[in-house]
Amino acid sequence: MRDSSYSNEAVLFFQKDQVTKEMTYSEFEAILDGVVGLNDFAGESLKAAFVIVNGRLKVTGIALFTIAFDRQGFADRAWNLPLRHLVDTGGSGPDLGAGPVKLSCKSQCSVSWHTGMMWDPDLSPKANTFTRIRDAIAANRLHLQSIAEADVVAPAQQMQPPPNWGVAPAARPPASPWAGGVQEPPTLQPGWVDDSGLTESQLAVLESEHRKKIAALIKQQRLHIQTLTNESQQNLATTRLHYEKELQIAKIEIARLRSEHESLHSQNIALREQNESQRKQLESLRKSHELEAHAVQRTEQQVEALRKEYSELMEQKIQEATAKLKEDIELRNMELMYRHEVAKQLREELCQLRKDKIRLVNEGGDKFLERLENLGISFIAFHPGAGHISVPLADMSEYMENPIAYAANKCLVSEEHYRFWLAHYQKPECQAPLTNDKVCGCRIRRTDVPSQFLIGESDRCDKHKPRNFGDNVVNLRG
Repeated sequence: MRDSSYSNEAVLFFQKDQVTKEMTYSEFEAILDGVVGLNDFAGESLKAAFVIVNGRLKVTGIALFTIAFDRQGFADRAWNLPLRHLVDTGGSGPDLGAGPVKLSCKSQCSVSWHTGMMWDPDLSPKANTFTRIRDAIAANRLHLQSIAEADVVAPAQQMQPPPNWGVAPAARPPASPWAGGVQEPPTLQPGWVDDSGLTESQLAVLESEHRKKIAALIKQQRLHIQTLTNESQQNLATTRLHYEKELQIAKIEIARLRSEHESLHSQNIALREQNESQRKQLESLRKSHELEAHAVQRTEQQVEALRKEYSELMEQKIQEATAKLKEDIELRNMELMYRHEVAKQLREELCQLRKDKIRLVNEGGDKFLERLENLGISFIAFHPGAGHISVPLADMSEYMENPIAYAANKCLVSEEHYRFWLAHYQKPECQAPLTNDKVCGCRIRRTDVPSQFLIGESDRCDKHKPRNFGDNVVNLRG
């Protein structure tokens, strides 16, 4: 029994049969609600114990359960065990200082469909689960609220404790001579008085306590047997699964080795046949090689004779070719001298023609143009961007030599700049380079004045115009 006004609830987590983390039940509920996570347990499935503690820091109820955490350390959202209900409906457990505790575990669970999420305690002396729980609660690292020993009197102190389930109990004087053993008390007769001075009613009480102790011991042994049975069944299933996997792997390996053996056997037969065939071919090649060697020897003699004949023939041809080349060279030299003389005569004639041209121009063309200019006739040429240009007689030779450069000079731009503008003027399209030697070709607004045309900007569409910090600056230069 526990005093509900002084009870505390805690959750203990186990790793390798040791209590590694403690928390109050309210903190555990925050973990279940996903408010916080446990990074230390991320990606693990742990054993835990829900413990009810009275005001004297004595355990009165235990529920052994398992819980899984995801990779972020948050508890499994599908986990939902009624821990308080499992403790309240649990069976009897060991005495941890406040009488037999209420125990709910895998082998002693009141709700059958929850057994898969429960676990059985370890009752060995070196790693006794109940001893770990009792010592952890007694250390009170959670600072649970407690009261003085004299404030609450537990009825369990008035009773003989049941078997300790492997837990070393606190030393206390036995309530009766039968408290330390399990042997059957003597049968009492009505009105019989023991030699120790006990009355019949006292002996009846002792007998009742003794029977209760035997019943608790039997119940403990049944739970222990059920725990061992579950463990053996689980170990047997694990072992069977392990050996089945090994057997399956062995069968696969045997099949693979048999297949490999058959393949190697067939390869061996094929290699033998191939070896025999190659041996026959080698013998045939050896014979043919001997025949070829004799033939080669005869051929070498013939080749040597042909080599001498060829050398003599080549020497004769080289001499003939050399004589012919010398004759051709002499002819070429004579022809070259003749061409030099002809070129000299042609240069002299060209100089004379230039002099005649200059004389004719001075006497005829220029005077004719001067007469036209004196009569008020102007020479006007049209060029895009410059409009109609009046060409003076003094600039006529310059204009006729390069009209584009003359028009560019009138527009106050360079010839190259004028040519770029002229191409834009005739075909106003975006010239932004694309892949594979292609340009954008998008139709753009034409710039009519050459001096206002900016290469790389005026010949670009809005998509390919350069973006810089000067786009938002007003140009105040006129």
